[in-house]
Amino acid sequence: MTRIPMQISRFRADDVTAVAALYGRAVRIGARQAYPRKALLAWARPRLSMRFFRNRMLPTWTFVATVPGGGATRQRFPGAGQGGSLGHGGEVVLGFAEIMQDGHVRMLFTDPAATRSGIASRLLVHALDHARSHGITSFTTDASRLSRPVFARAGFRPMGHRLRAVAGARLLTTRMVLRPGRHAV
Repeated sequence: MTRIPMQISRFRADDVTAVAALYGRAVRIGARQAYPRKALLAWARPRLSMRFFRNRMLPTWTFVATVPGGGATRQRFPGAGQGGSLGHGGEVVLGFAEIMQDGHVRMLFTDPAATRSGIASRLLVHALDHARSHGITSFTTDASRLSRPVFARAGFRPMGHRLRAVAGARLLTTRMVLRPGRHAV
């Protein structure tokens, strides 16, 4: 796999449109093979407002992966950046990761045009390293069916399943834990 020349930076208020658009695409398009339609609609609907993303992510450690928005990016990732997922400076937002100050990885999403390209893994490692630099040593997440392999490769271990009710639909997640001393591979 060729390493993508991307930049990872902290989420800024002017990233909100791109991150919200990417989230919507990731849930509606990227996850459609793994979850029933009703679950996807429920999962995406309450979280698409710009205000939601801005208020939720500014106080957390949220990181955004971007690449320049030129023709090479459009050729390599057809469809990436659609629906408003262009960041500041016309960069294409390919993914984002959000980690809480208590070590809980709350969100990890990649644009459906760029899945299986290592972006989620690189974002996760970056977020974990940042949290470790602030004294966090244990990490948790509630991983979706699609994200479990990314977390497993990073050293997270399953601790059980959780059935979450969201807007009348049920979403199955796996509670995963990364203990001190374990690091991403």
